[in-house]
Amino acid sequence: MTESKARSRNFRILPATPEDFLALAEVEAVANIAATQTPLESNVSYVMFGLPSDVCIQNRAKGLEKMLTDDPAMVSYKGVVEDENGQDKIVAWAQWGFYTEIKPIKEWENITWSPPANGEACNHCIGAMTNIRKKYMSGKRHAFLQVLATLPEYRCQGIGSTLLKDGIVEAKEKGLNDFFLTASADGHPLYVKFGFKDIELVEMDITQFGGVGNANVMAMGRFDSTEV
Repeated sequence: MTESKARSRNFRILPATPEDFLALAEVEAVANIAATQTPLESNVSYVMFGLPSDVCIQNRAKGLEKMLTDDPAMVSYKGVVEDENGQDKIVAWAQWGFYTEIKPIKEWENITWSPPANGEACNHCIGAMTNIRKKYMSGKRHAFLQVLATLPEYRCQGIGSTLLKDGIVEAKEKGLNDFFLTASADGHPLYVKFGFKDIELVEMDITQFGGVGNANVMAMGRFDSTEV
């Protein structure tokens, strides 16, 4: 993925490094809680992890390191701006999986989560999202957008769109034409803009974990499109 420049505000898209994992985890935690289309008590991130905390952010950073070690197809990119002191600040990021080799996607197996995460909620919700990807993409060459997160104050400035577009371009350069993601209500309009179509609504009952109603995400795909 090549370095990208901003529209109205200067930013750069760069490969993330292990030194960035803590900052990436913080951006993700803040972005997920700041959803505007979902009440907090129905927010899947809130039900799984609560409000952003140092412990959860540190645990997520460790998880990112393990994930990228275990799955070499996964790559992360960061959106960077200069802060008031002229220092680089990570304000957005994306994690893509470029699966150029055909391999099965395994059924989710429950794991042990470190506090303060709600382990049962994590296994229930992340398991549902993993299994819907297995249903549609197992055994297929494809690109998978696992994370796209932008700090609230930096939204609608083209950073998330650039992370998405650049990932699509890179996937196509690798010969991949099929794409998959699970979208929140906030992210859904952006993905539609880039040609993704609804596949199946994933409804997760979170009342058993202290939430209200269902935490829903939309499985979306983009298949055999020649456009970026």
